[in-house]
Amino acid sequence: MSFLQSIARVVMRLQEAGVDYAVIGGMAMALRGVQRTTFDLDFLLLLSQLPTAHDVLVGEGYAQVYHSENVSHYENPSVPLGRIDILHAFRDHSLAMLQRAEVIEFGDAGGLPVVQLEDLIGLKIQAAKNSARRALGDWNDIYRMVIHAAEIRHDLNWGLVARYLALFDQLAKLSELQRLYEDHR
Repeated sequence: MSFLQSIARVVMRLQEAGVDYAVIGGMAMALRGVQRTTFDLDFLLLLSQLPTAHDVLVGEGYAQVYHSENVSHYENPSVPLGRIDILHAFRDHSLAMLQRAEVIEFGDAGGLPVVQLEDLIGLKIQAAKNSARRALGDWNDIYRMVIHAAEIRHDLNWGLVARYLALFDQLAKLSELQRLYEDHR
């Protein structure tokens, strides 16, 4: 089974089980129009529904290879590049991201709930703050999303972006991001 077939099956099973989730990460960036090579699938889902999602993933041949308060990682040895990462939603910011997610069509998987562009930026700000090793790549993704928003005339919610920047002590970058947006509009 291909990774895309596996995604379609997992998504269908999560929906059948009534799990509240949204796609995040590289796949969400691609679904929002920002092309990025990705080798896994990232979900944001309600922590309270993690046991149900776990059962779905195990039923689809995935095994949990890591679990913490904030994240869980699953791998399926029969699916090429078949890693699924789950960010547990239980804090106000992540719960709000789930509420703002909107459905985007995705082939055989039908509609996938995908977090807003501003929330993807917020998640990348957090990732950059949490890992100096990955920060350069995460900031590059942020710049690409801001440029894309400008090019498609998407009015970014700068208040929300500013809240994410402030949350991770990066508010000084707001004017740089706004200039980048204006330069590409």
